[in-house]
Amino acid sequence: MEQYEKNRKKGYGAEASGIGTANYGEVNKSYDEEKFHASQGHGFAAERANNMVDMLHGKDARIVGDDNSKNGADRIVDGVEIQSKYCQTGKSCIDACFDEKGQFRYFSKNGKPMQIEVPSDKYDAAVQAMEEKIRNGQVKGVTDPSEAKNIVRKGYFTYDQACNIAKAGTVESLIYDAANGAVIATSAFGVTALISFAASMWGGKDFDESLKIAAAQGIKVGGTAFATTIIAGQLSKAGLNSALVKSSEAIVNLMGPKASAVLINAFRSGSNIYGAAAMKSAAKLLRGNAITSGVTIVVLSAFDIADIFRGRISGEQLFKNVTNTVSSVAGSTGGWIGGAAIGSAIFPGVGSVIGGIIGSFVCGAAAGGASNAILDNFIEDDAETMVRIIQDVFTQMCGEYLLTKSEAEHVVDRLGRILDAGTLKDMYASCNWRNFARRLLEPLIKDEIGKRCHIRALTDAEMVKGLKSLLEETADAATA
Repeated sequence: MEQYEKNRKKGYGAEASGIGTANYGEVNKSYDEEKFHASQGHGFAAERANNMVDMLHGKDARIVGDDNSKNGADRIVDGVEIQSKYCQTGKSCIDACFDEKGQFRYFSKNGKPMQIEVPSDKYDAAVQAMEEKIRNGQVKGVTDPSEAKNIVRKGYFTYDQACNIAKAGTVESLIYDAANGAVIATSAFGVTALISFAASMWGGKDFDESLKIAAAQGIKVGGTAFATTIIAGQLSKAGLNSALVKSSEAIVNLMGPKASAVLINAFRSGSNIYGAAAMKSAAKLLRGNAITSGVTIVVLSAFDIADIFRGRISGEQLFKNVTNTVSSVAGSTGGWIGGAAIGSAIFPGVGSVIGGIIGSFVCGAAAGGASNAILDNFIEDDAETMVRIIQDVFTQMCGEYLLTKSEAEHVVDRLGRILDAGTLKDMYASCNWRNFARRLLEPLIKDEIGKRCHIRALTDAEMVKGLKSLLEETADAATA
């Protein structure tokens, strides 16, 4: 168990890097999804949901409409510029693509009309409406009404589904958040597993053991990222971010425009922004970060909280574990901001992500380790208490069973292979810790002494012979 605790403390950096990577993705997701609360929020939801499906299909899909350029594309898929229009009817989807003079207003750089993405259930009506517009000469450069099918693009979602994606608690919304969570979790898993594997190999462990440690750490952080993305996404859609508007704006006003720019440019993807725009965006980012960090702490602490209700850990241990979790998450977030700012200054673009990962590793590991070291002076881990009791009971049993040094070492080796966190928590939950330790050790000791060679009983003659030899040697020594 001591080795387990050492591994846990060594894993702070790898976990922090994975958490930082996951939070970077989730905070950007939350930042973008604040638009879901607008009057046309379902349109933004459809835009991102369609883009996500294209990405999952292996297409080169990205959102470009956040720059708010006039008559610009909302997204680009495999080089094709797309304008999303999710309105209640097919006709209204098409009408929204024409200016006050009745002329089509969305053209690609090559001069051809952009594709207009509409709800799947409004597609046929939208094509008919576009055909009519072409007949009326309202689409520059297009005279054949049959071209309407090439201009109108059928979205993956219906109008009602898009509306539901923007709401909390709907099936569509949960599926959307789960899909995003899977993407974010994959990145978190990869970063955590790679760092854990490298640290284990450098620490002297063999390839197979390092691989197991990397997989375990990756699954833990990846699972946390997946759950956090779903929960944080649902809370944001339910309006929690709106409740944080005043507090986030107050913090940003205290920070000022320069500090706000550092914060927003470290987390936000895309080109850097400054001034009032940075302050407004930073307030949005803080709201998303507060929700994401809070949910991350809850998810990481969930098993500890469950254990205390099952009597498997003490209240002091819960406090220590949660405090360490909070410190690690806070350090990871702060490290990402600092690392991303430095990395972006050196290598704009990719440098922010690389710097963020490094910053999360260093600061997350330092914060988690420092917190644990400080609390160690006040609170002894339940695990350490249980291990100390096992050692005491084992010392007593060594005398009872007359174990040799080699036998005791063999028992300890076998004990080390079966003693893990779950066993020690079960021991803590038992009514008698010393009896639990004895029941744990007894089978191992009996198996070991069972390997001893059989000693037959001595005869009286043999006992007399031995006694005679001893007395003669004693007499010879006395007269020498």
